[in-house]
Amino acid sequence: MIAVSPLHAAISAHRAAYDAYQVAPDDEAEAACCAMEDALDALVVGACAFPILGRPLPEGAGALLAHLRWWLAEEAVHAEEYQPDYGILLGRAADLAAVQGYAPAADPSAGSDPIIAAIVAADMATAAHTACLVHLDEDDDEQVERCNAAAQETDRTFEIVHSMMPATLSGLHALTRFYARDAKLYDRCSGGSEYLAHVARALIACDSVGRFSWVRQLEAQSEQPLEVVIQAGEIQPCSGVPGKAQVEAAWRALPAETRDRIGIIATDLVFQAFVHGDAYVATGSPRDRAVPGRSKAAQAIRDAAADAETARLNELHRVVESALPCLFGPASENPEWAVAMGAKR
Repeated sequence: MIAVSPLHAAISAHRAAYDAYQVAPDDEAEAACCAMEDALDALVVGACAFPILGRPLPEGAGALLAHLRWWLAEEAVHAEEYQPDYGILLGRAADLAAVQGYAPAADPSAGSDPIIAAIVAADMATAAHTACLVHLDEDDDEQVERCNAAAQETDRTFEIVHSMMPATLSGLHALTRFYARDAKLYDRCSGGSEYLAHVARALIACDSVGRFSWVRQLEAQSEQPLEVVIQAGEIQPCSGVPGKAQVEAAWRALPAETRDRIGIIATDLVFQAFVHGDAYVATGSPRDRAVPGRSKAAQAIRDAAADAETARLNELHRVVESALPCLFGPASENPEWAVAMGAKR
Protein backbone atom coordinates (compact mmCIF):
# COMPACT_ATOMS: atom_id res chain seq x y z
CA MET A 1 0.00 0.00 0.00
CA ILE A 2 1.38 3.40 -1.00
CA ALA A 3 1.77 5.77 1.96
CA VAL A 4 0.03 9.14 1.62
CA SER A 5 1.61 12.20 3.21
CA PRO A 6 -0.49 14.02 5.85
CA LEU A 7 -0.69 17.11 3.64
CA HIS A 8 -1.92 15.15 0.63
CA ALA A 9 -4.50 13.45 2.85
CA ALA A 10 -5.74 16.78 4.22
CA ILE A 11 -5.91 18.28 0.73
CA SER A 12 -7.82 15.31 -0.69
CA ALA A 13 -10.25 15.25 2.22
CA HIS A 14 -10.95 18.98 1.93
CA ARG A 15 -11.46 18.86 -1.84
CA ALA A 16 -13.77 15.85 -1.55
CA ALA A 17 -15.83 17.50 1.20
CA TYR A 18 -15.97 20.78 -0.75
CA ASP A 19 -17.16 19.05 -3.94
CA ALA A 20 -19.71 16.98 -2.01
CA TYR A 21 -21.21 20.13 -0.49
CA GLN A 22 -21.61 21.75 -3.91
CA VAL A 23 -23.88 18.97 -5.16
CA ALA A 24 -25.56 17.96 -1.88
CA PRO A 25 -29.38 17.89 -2.02
CA ASP A 26 -31.21 20.27 0.29
CA ASP A 27 -31.96 17.62 2.92
CA GLU A 28 -28.26 16.73 3.15
CA ALA A 29 -26.79 20.22 2.79
CA GLU A 30 -26.36 20.88 6.53
CA ALA A 31 -24.45 17.65 7.14
CA ALA A 32 -22.32 18.26 4.04
CA CYS A 33 -21.56 21.80 5.22
CA CYS A 34 -20.42 20.52 8.62
CA ALA A 35 -18.20 17.94 6.95
CA MET A 36 -16.69 20.63 4.73
CA GLU A 37 -16.00 22.89 7.73
CA ASP A 38 -14.33 20.00 9.60
CA ALA A 39 -12.16 19.28 6.57
CA LEU A 40 -11.20 22.96 6.36
CA ASP A 41 -10.21 22.99 10.03
CA ALA A 42 -8.02 19.94 9.43
CA LEU A 43 -6.47 21.64 6.41
CA VAL A 44 -5.61 24.74 8.48
CA VAL A 45 -3.98 22.57 11.15
CA GLY A 46 -2.00 20.64 8.52
CA ALA A 47 -0.95 23.78 6.66
CA CYS A 48 0.35 25.43 9.84
CA ALA A 49 1.97 22.34 11.39
CA PHE A 50 5.42 22.89 9.86
CA PRO A 51 7.87 25.81 9.74
CA ILE A 52 8.28 27.66 6.47
CA LEU A 53 11.86 28.80 7.05
CA GLY A 54 14.92 26.97 8.35
CA ARG A 55 13.91 23.41 7.45
CA PRO A 56 13.06 21.52 4.26
CA LEU A 57 9.40 21.72 3.34
CA PRO A 58 7.45 18.49 3.90
CA GLU A 59 6.14 16.28 1.13
CA GLY A 60 3.01 17.80 -0.35
CA ALA A 61 3.97 21.45 0.20
CA GLY A 62 3.75 22.14 -3.53
CA ALA A 63 0.34 20.49 -3.75
CA LEU A 64 -0.75 22.48 -0.70
CA LEU A 65 0.18 25.77 -2.38
CA ALA A 66 -1.74 24.83 -5.54
CA HIS A 67 -4.77 23.77 -3.50
CA LEU A 68 -4.72 26.91 -1.37
CA ARG A 69 -4.50 29.15 -4.44
CA TRP A 70 -7.49 27.38 -5.96
CA TRP A 71 -9.60 27.57 -2.79
CA LEU A 72 -8.67 31.18 -1.96
CA ALA A 73 -9.67 32.30 -5.45
CA GLU A 74 -12.83 30.17 -5.45
CA GLU A 75 -14.06 31.50 -2.11
CA ALA A 76 -12.73 35.08 -2.27
CA VAL A 77 -16.27 36.43 -2.47
CA HIS A 78 -17.04 34.68 0.85
CA ALA A 79 -13.73 35.52 2.57
CA GLU A 80 -15.37 37.23 5.56
CA GLU A 81 -17.50 34.18 6.28
CA TYR A 82 -14.40 31.98 6.49
CA GLN A 83 -12.40 34.17 8.89
CA PRO A 84 -10.03 33.58 10.58
CA ASP A 85 -9.26 30.51 8.43
CA TYR A 86 -9.25 32.51 5.19
CA GLY A 87 -6.69 35.01 6.50
CA ILE A 88 -4.53 32.23 7.95
CA LEU A 89 -4.44 30.27 4.69
CA LEU A 90 -3.93 33.43 2.65
CA GLY A 91 -0.80 34.23 4.66
CA ARG A 92 0.37 30.62 4.50
CA ALA A 93 -0.03 30.57 0.72
CA ALA A 94 1.94 33.81 0.39
CA ASP A 95 4.79 32.40 2.52
CA LEU A 96 4.84 29.11 0.61
CA ALA A 97 4.87 30.95 -2.69
CA ALA A 98 7.79 33.12 -1.58
CA VAL A 99 9.85 30.13 -0.40
CA GLN A 100 9.07 28.03 -3.49
CA GLY A 101 9.90 30.86 -5.87
CA TYR A 102 6.40 31.72 -7.07
CA ALA A 103 4.86 35.16 -7.16
CA PRO A 104 2.47 35.30 -4.19
CA ALA A 105 -1.17 35.97 -4.89
CA ALA A 106 -2.12 39.52 -3.99
CA ASP A 107 -4.60 40.20 -1.21
CA PRO A 108 -6.86 42.96 -2.55
CA SER A 109 -7.93 43.97 0.95
CA ALA A 110 -4.44 44.30 2.37
CA GLY A 111 -3.23 47.36 0.49
CA SER A 112 0.10 48.50 1.87
CA ASP A 113 -0.77 48.40 5.58
CA PRO A 114 1.92 46.47 7.53
CA ILE A 115 -0.48 45.69 10.39
CA ILE A 116 -2.43 43.29 8.17
CA ALA A 117 0.68 41.18 7.61
CA ALA A 118 1.32 41.26 11.37
CA ILE A 119 -2.24 40.09 12.05
CA VAL A 120 -1.89 37.24 9.54
CA ALA A 121 1.39 36.24 11.24
CA ALA A 122 -0.34 36.25 14.65
CA ASP A 123 -3.18 34.11 13.28
CA MET A 124 -0.69 31.68 11.79
CA ALA A 125 1.20 31.45 15.09
CA THR A 126 -2.05 30.74 16.93
CA ALA A 127 -2.94 28.02 14.43
CA ALA A 128 0.53 26.48 14.79
CA HIS A 129 0.14 26.45 18.57
CA THR A 130 -3.27 24.82 18.20
CA ALA A 131 -1.72 22.17 15.96
CA CYS A 132 0.87 21.42 18.66
CA LEU A 133 -1.85 20.99 21.27
CA VAL A 134 -3.63 18.35 19.19
CA HIS A 135 -2.75 14.93 20.64
CA LEU A 136 -0.07 16.49 22.85
CA ASP A 137 1.72 13.89 24.95
CA GLU A 138 2.70 15.75 28.12
CA ASP A 139 5.20 13.00 28.96
CA ASP A 140 7.08 13.68 25.72
CA ASP A 141 9.59 16.41 26.54
CA GLU A 142 10.22 17.21 22.89
CA GLN A 143 6.52 17.73 22.17
CA VAL A 144 6.09 19.87 25.29
CA GLU A 145 9.11 21.99 24.37
CA ARG A 146 7.79 22.46 20.84
CA CYS A 147 4.35 23.40 22.19
CA ASN A 148 5.85 25.91 24.64
CA ALA A 149 7.90 27.48 21.83
CA ALA A 150 4.72 27.79 19.74
CA ALA A 151 2.95 29.46 22.67
CA GLN A 152 5.80 31.95 23.04
CA GLU A 153 5.64 32.70 19.32
CA THR A 154 1.91 33.31 19.65
CA ASP A 155 2.52 35.81 22.46
CA ARG A 156 5.33 37.48 20.52
CA THR A 157 3.30 37.98 17.33
CA PHE A 158 0.32 39.19 19.38
CA GLU A 159 2.45 41.84 21.08
CA ILE A 160 3.72 43.00 17.68
CA VAL A 161 0.14 43.61 16.57
CA HIS A 162 -0.62 45.35 19.87
CA SER A 163 2.31 47.71 19.38
CA MET A 164 1.44 48.77 15.81
CA MET A 165 -0.93 51.38 14.43
CA PRO A 166 -3.01 50.83 11.28
CA ALA A 167 -2.22 53.07 8.34
CA THR A 168 -5.33 52.36 6.23
CA LEU A 169 -9.03 51.78 6.73
CA SER A 170 -8.53 48.09 5.84
CA GLY A 171 -5.90 47.88 8.55
CA LEU A 172 -8.22 49.44 11.12
CA HIS A 173 -11.00 47.00 10.20
CA ALA A 174 -8.58 44.07 10.39
CA LEU A 175 -7.34 45.17 13.83
CA THR A 176 -10.90 45.54 15.15
CA ARG A 177 -11.90 42.09 13.88
CA PHE A 178 -8.69 40.60 15.32
CA TYR A 179 -9.40 41.94 18.80
CA ALA A 180 -13.11 41.07 18.69
CA ARG A 181 -12.29 37.48 17.71
CA ASP A 182 -9.57 37.13 20.35
CA ALA A 183 -11.72 38.54 23.16
CA LYS A 184 -14.59 36.22 22.24
CA LEU A 185 -12.43 33.10 21.99
CA TYR A 186 -10.48 33.61 25.19
CA ASP A 187 -12.92 35.70 27.25
CA ARG A 188 -10.27 38.34 27.97
CA CYS A 189 -12.06 40.76 30.30
CA SER A 190 -9.04 42.93 31.06
CA GLY A 191 -7.78 42.51 27.52
CA GLY A 192 -11.04 43.88 26.19
CA SER A 193 -10.36 47.33 27.65
CA GLU A 194 -6.80 47.25 26.29
CA TYR A 195 -8.12 46.33 22.85
CA LEU A 196 -10.64 49.15 22.92
CA ALA A 197 -7.93 51.60 24.01
CA HIS A 198 -5.70 50.49 21.13
CA VAL A 199 -8.48 50.89 18.57
CA ALA A 200 -9.32 54.31 20.04
CA ARG A 201 -5.67 55.42 19.80
CA ALA A 202 -5.60 54.22 16.21
CA LEU A 203 -8.69 56.25 15.35
CA ILE A 204 -7.26 59.38 17.00
CA ALA A 205 -3.86 58.94 15.30
CA CYS A 206 -5.38 58.35 11.89
CA ASP A 207 -7.70 61.30 12.32
CA SER A 208 -4.84 63.60 13.31
CA VAL A 209 -2.82 62.80 10.20
CA GLY A 210 -5.82 62.75 7.90
CA ARG A 211 -5.28 59.18 6.72
CA PHE A 212 -8.98 58.42 6.65
CA SER A 213 -10.21 61.89 5.72
CA TRP A 214 -11.25 60.77 2.23
CA VAL A 215 -13.35 58.00 3.73
CA ARG A 216 -15.13 60.45 6.02
CA GLN A 217 -15.75 62.78 3.09
CA LEU A 218 -17.29 59.99 1.02
CA GLU A 219 -19.47 58.83 3.90
CA ALA A 220 -20.59 62.40 4.60
CA GLN A 221 -21.35 62.92 0.94
CA SER A 222 -23.47 59.78 0.78
CA GLU A 223 -25.46 60.84 3.87
CA GLN A 224 -26.11 64.43 2.84
CA PRO A 225 -28.72 65.54 0.29
CA LEU A 226 -27.26 66.40 -3.07
CA GLU A 227 -26.86 70.07 -3.85
CA VAL A 228 -30.01 71.52 -5.39
CA VAL A 229 -29.05 73.03 -8.72
CA ILE A 230 -32.48 73.26 -10.34
CA GLN A 231 -35.09 75.45 -8.74
CA ALA A 232 -38.77 74.82 -9.32
CA GLY A 233 -39.12 77.91 -11.46
CA GLU A 234 -36.54 76.68 -13.94
CA ILE A 235 -38.96 74.11 -15.33
CA GLN A 236 -41.48 75.63 -17.68
CA PRO A 237 -44.93 75.57 -16.08
CA CYS A 238 -47.23 72.89 -17.42
CA SER A 239 -50.90 72.14 -16.91
CA GLY A 240 -50.29 68.70 -15.44
CA VAL A 241 -47.57 66.17 -14.77
CA PRO A 242 -44.22 67.26 -16.29
CA GLY A 243 -43.53 65.46 -19.54
CA LYS A 244 -40.42 64.17 -21.22
CA ALA A 245 -39.24 67.66 -22.20
CA GLN A 246 -39.33 68.87 -18.59
CA VAL A 247 -37.54 65.74 -17.34
CA GLU A 248 -34.81 66.17 -19.99
CA ALA A 249 -34.39 69.83 -19.08
CA ALA A 250 -34.01 68.95 -15.38
CA TRP A 251 -31.44 66.26 -16.21
CA ARG A 252 -29.33 68.54 -18.40
CA ALA A 253 -29.22 71.18 -15.68
CA LEU A 254 -27.54 68.78 -13.26
CA PRO A 255 -23.77 69.19 -12.74
CA ALA A 256 -21.56 66.60 -14.45
CA GLU A 257 -20.54 64.91 -11.19
CA THR A 258 -24.17 64.33 -10.22
CA ARG A 259 -25.01 62.89 -13.64
CA ASP A 260 -21.95 60.64 -13.37
CA ARG A 261 -23.03 59.42 -9.96
CA ILE A 262 -26.54 58.61 -11.15
CA GLY A 263 -25.21 56.98 -14.32
CA ILE A 264 -22.80 54.76 -12.37
CA ILE A 265 -25.55 53.62 -10.02
CA ALA A 266 -27.85 52.85 -12.96
CA THR A 267 -25.10 50.99 -14.83
CA ASP A 268 -24.25 48.87 -11.80
CA LEU A 269 -27.93 48.15 -11.26
CA VAL A 270 -28.25 46.76 -14.78
CA PHE A 271 -24.99 44.83 -14.43
CA GLN A 272 -26.10 43.22 -11.16
CA ALA A 273 -29.37 42.26 -12.85
CA PHE A 274 -27.34 40.64 -15.64
CA VAL A 275 -25.23 38.67 -13.15
CA HIS A 276 -28.35 37.63 -11.26
CA GLY A 277 -29.90 36.38 -14.49
CA ASP A 278 -32.88 38.71 -14.92
CA ALA A 279 -32.30 38.63 -18.68
CA TYR A 280 -32.42 34.82 -18.68
CA VAL A 281 -35.47 33.46 -20.47
CA ALA A 282 -37.03 30.58 -18.57
CA THR A 283 -37.67 28.62 -21.74
CA GLY A 284 -34.01 28.85 -22.80
CA SER A 285 -30.96 26.94 -21.68
CA PRO A 286 -29.70 27.53 -18.10
CA ARG A 287 -26.28 28.04 -19.64
CA ASP A 288 -27.57 31.30 -21.11
CA ARG A 289 -27.04 32.80 -17.67
CA ALA A 290 -23.92 34.86 -17.07
CA VAL A 291 -23.24 32.65 -14.01
CA PRO A 292 -24.57 29.21 -14.96
CA GLY A 293 -24.74 26.10 -12.85
CA ARG A 294 -26.71 24.76 -9.89
CA SER A 295 -23.84 24.64 -7.43
CA LYS A 296 -24.15 26.48 -4.14
CA ALA A 297 -21.25 28.74 -5.12
CA ALA A 298 -23.02 29.81 -8.33
CA GLN A 299 -26.31 30.31 -6.51
CA ALA A 300 -24.55 32.41 -3.86
CA ILE A 301 -23.14 34.69 -6.56
CA ARG A 302 -26.57 35.10 -8.16
CA ASP A 303 -28.21 35.77 -4.78
CA ALA A 304 -25.60 38.40 -3.90
CA ALA A 305 -26.20 40.08 -7.26
CA ALA A 306 -29.95 40.11 -6.61
CA ASP A 307 -29.40 41.81 -3.25
CA ALA A 308 -27.05 44.33 -4.86
CA GLU A 309 -29.60 45.02 -7.61
CA THR A 310 -32.26 45.87 -5.03
CA ALA A 311 -29.84 48.07 -3.09
CA ARG A 312 -28.82 49.95 -6.25
CA LEU A 313 -32.46 50.50 -7.22
CA ASN A 314 -33.25 51.96 -3.79
CA GLU A 315 -30.14 54.14 -3.97
CA LEU A 316 -31.06 55.33 -7.46
CA HIS A 317 -34.50 56.46 -6.29
CA ARG A 318 -33.03 58.30 -3.30
CA VAL A 319 -30.29 60.07 -5.27
CA VAL A 320 -32.50 61.14 -8.17
CA GLU A 321 -35.27 62.40 -5.91
CA SER A 322 -32.76 64.38 -3.81
CA ALA A 323 -31.08 65.88 -6.87
CA LEU A 324 -34.27 67.04 -8.59
CA PRO A 325 -36.65 68.71 -6.12
CA CYS A 326 -38.20 70.57 -9.07
CA LEU A 327 -39.65 67.26 -10.21
CA PHE A 328 -40.05 65.42 -6.91
CA GLY A 329 -40.40 68.29 -4.45
CA PRO A 330 -38.37 69.15 -1.34
CA ALA A 331 -37.98 66.53 1.39
CA SER A 332 -41.39 65.45 2.75
CA GLU A 333 -43.23 67.88 0.47
CA ASN A 334 -44.99 67.63 -2.87
CA PRO A 335 -43.58 69.60 -5.83
CA GLU A 336 -45.24 72.77 -7.12
CA TRP A 337 -46.82 71.02 -10.11
CA ALA A 338 -48.45 68.48 -7.83
CA VAL A 339 -49.73 71.20 -5.46
CA ALA A 340 -51.22 73.00 -8.47
CA MET A 341 -53.12 69.81 -9.26
CA GLY A 342 -54.59 69.74 -5.75
CA ALA A 343 -52.05 67.68 -3.78
CA LYS A 344 -51.21 68.62 -0.21
CA ARG A 345 -48.02 70.55 0.30
